[in-house]
Amino acid sequence: MDFKLKQGWTKTENLKVTGSFHILKDSFSLSFQITEPSVIAINSETNSPVWRDSCVEFFCSFDGENYYNFEINAIGAILGQYGKNRSDRVFLEPEKLKSIYVKSSLGNKPFGLKDEVTDWEIEVEIPFSLFSKNELKSLYSLIFNIYKCADKSPHRHYMYLHEIKTEKPDFHRPEFFKKMS
Repeated sequence: MDFKLKQGWTKTENLKVTGSFHILKDSFSLSFQITEPSVIAINSETNSPVWRDSCVEFFCSFDGENYYNFEINAIGAILGQYGKNRSDRVFLEPEKLKSIYVKSSLGNKPFGLKDEVTDWEIEVEIPFSLFSKNELKSLYSLIFNIYKCADKSPHRHYMYLHEIKTEKPDFHRPEFFKKMS
């Protein structure tokens, strides 16, 4: 499935995100092609606050109640969690998160802020083995959303695949997840 993310809550110039999402034999595969007015990459540790950097995100649920969030910044640092809502989250083990394949055209070293229009790409492959909190009998129950954000960028933005109808940015809203069409 190819996608194009839409902006919500803010209006940022020179911002475009396209990509693809596929279900493979034993993993989810996502690729993103991004153009943004500046790119920021400060966090490099697993489960650090990567949403502050230029970041792509994949949230999904198999039971419509609990959900996983995978947040990956422009240099491939990953935050992974599981739970019912924004405040009821458990971090996934860093050792397990290392099984996620990530390749960024910007490399994997922090560089701070590049305050210029930047094109970059990132590939992510999340193995099904990471979804150990759920019994994966069928992928037909999968609901999800895909995001792009940069909370600490001078050009702050929030983007989504499936629209989120809230007054303020809030990606932790499984009621706006949808099935693959």
